[in-house]
Amino acid sequence: MNTVKVFKDSVLFKGLEERIINILANISETANIPSETVIFSEGMPSDTMFVIASGRVEVLKDTAQGNESVIGELETGDVLGILSLIAGGKRTVTVKAKEQVVLVTITRDNFDKLVSNNIHAAYQIIVSITKYFADLFKDSKVLKEIM
Repeated sequence: MNTVKVFKDSVLFKGLEERIINILANISETANIPSETVIFSEGMPSDTMFVIASGRVEVLKDTAQGNESVIGELETGDVLGILSLIAGGKRTVTVKAKEQVVLVTITRDNFDKLVSNNIHAAYQIIVSITKYFADLFKDSKVLKEIM
């Protein structure tokens, strides 16, 4: 698995300096997930970010009736659990593999080590995360009112 390419092609890290991409690749791990496997469940501790290297996942949310409802689907290049690196907390959704999935993961512990050892890389990654969320919500009325 070429983790450098996975990070370069991801929606979140596209455009980062080669050196920073290499740092991310060095602190990451790869996981092969069989189809229909729950990757994480709503309410679990949030301590890992995932980049989908290949495959598709579905995003599920618990309903008031106690069922799970599919609220989205993510595929190669998409990222799950971005805020896990910064805020932690609990997972707000369940994510399940729709097919065989390969994930590249970064734990919060590894990210914290990166931040404490390389301020420039940390800054660039935080800027990338901020741009990602700004683009995601650029049409949001709430975001326009607070910016």
